[in-house]
Amino acid sequence: MSILVDRLPGSVEIGGAEYQINTGFRTSILFEMLVRNKGIPDQVKIGVMLRQYYPVVPPDEDAAIQKILWFFNCGKKKKKPDERNKTAKSFRKDKALYSFEQDAAMIYAAFLSEYGIDLQDVEDLHWWKFSALFDALPDDTKIKQVMRIRGMDTSGLKKKEIKRLNDLKKYYALEDEETVDSRVKLAKRNARMKEYVRRRMEEVRGKNVGT
Repeated sequence: MSILVDRLPGSVEIGGAEYQINTGFRTSILFEMLVRNKGIPDQVKIGVMLRQYYPVVPPDEDAAIQKILWFFNCGKKKKKPDERNKTAKSFRKDKALYSFEQDAAMIYAAFLSEYGIDLQDVEDLHWWKFSALFDALPDDTKIKQVMRIRGMDTSGLKKKEIKRLNDLKKYYALEDEETVDSRVKLAKRNARMKEYVRRRMEEVRGKNVGT
């Protein structure tokens, strides 16, 4: 799908049926903030993210979540990493380089200065449009400079430069460096495990009552 020639999606197909989704950029920003919030139980996160995106929640929960990730990633398929020969350096590439919560002011200022877009005033901006604009922000904007610092590798640098870069990394460190995809997969796994334990306990209680 091309943002230049194709109409941006307003719905997704799940189980042969079309389901409307909330396409505004604020929905996806709130989604990312939700999955990074360690104070919310994983089972709660699953329910909230489904209600955030779907006016009518599909019955196939797993498929619905996969479509959320597809939409959040702007239709781009994530390559499944081969971790057998994965180096520490390549693992670092999987880390998040920004946070909509921590970096909100820098992102807001960048959109205003570069595009003349006041994100406070925007009523409806499709998430894929927002993402394209965000990715295309010039390297000299503050947010892109900070993202570059977070992602820089210190190997091969002189000792003095390593200290300077590490100080900057510490200053701009994210509270959570996990990617959204990783966070959602973890939430799904934990929610399934808790549900499995709950059902097993109910089964055990039922057997005890019957004896």
